[in-house]
Amino acid sequence: MTEELYQTDSYMLEFDAVVTGADGQAITLDRTAFYPGGGGQPCDSGTLTWTGGTAQVAQVKKQAGEIWHTLAGDLPPLGARVRGLLDWERRYRLMRTHTALHILC
Repeated sequence: MTEELYQTDSYMLEFDAVVTGADGQAITLDRTAFYPGGGGQPCDSGTLTWTGGTAQVAQVKKQAGEIWHTLAGDLPPLGARVRGLLDWERRYRLMRTHTALHILC
């Protein structure tokens, strides 16, 4: 199971993780700060960087306790250490919108 860092620190911008699985263009990590979306809330985006590569995180979704990060570009190898960097402007905009919608409702 993926440790959901976004649950304990919604202001986390960067994190380190290890690639634990792959399927097509998607990978799982042992931990992530990327929110997978749900309940009408869009997922986060950003980048993953590892020794010898960088890829854009195009989509994030949760399935069977794992959080899958769909990448645009090359995939890091299984077991690779990666550094995740969230698109903070997008995350913060979504957080503000989410709060505003709760107030309106």
